[in-house]
Amino acid sequence: MTSLTQTAQDHTWDIADVIIEIDGVALDLATTGDLFTCSFDQDNITISVDVWGNGMRVINHNAEATITVNSSRMSNMWRKFLKNENNERLAEHKINILTPMERITSSSASFIKIPDLNAGNEAPTVAMQFKCIRADAAAA
Repeated sequence: MTSLTQTAQDHTWDIADVIIEIDGVALDLATTGDLFTCSFDQDNITISVDVWGNGMRVINHNAEATITVNSSRMSNMWRKFLKNENNERLAEHKINILTPMERITSSSASFIKIPDLNAGNEAPTVAMQFKCIRADAAAA
């Protein structure tokens, strides 16, 4: 029998390999912690069972998602979004996120609201939140 130590492989994750672009502008100043989060709104399938035990699998085609990009308020990306034409309600944005493992894209992202702002003894941060009509996550 093969032991775990004979089949185990070492892997490396380098955060410097993560690229985040919104409308072609790359994130140039980040924050500590997560650079981004992506949360899909609905399950791919819904399973229901009737009273007699008959099962049904319903395929959902809803690819809505919320993407949050965590940035420094001193970044070029944040400055871009402070301009009126970029944070207006009807503006659509293109998001491309590339990690060593996956590529997350959306061409229909809307800036939800001006996020909470802060000032203090630490570097100023901003969590830019986008609602996506359709987002896609695939292998890189």
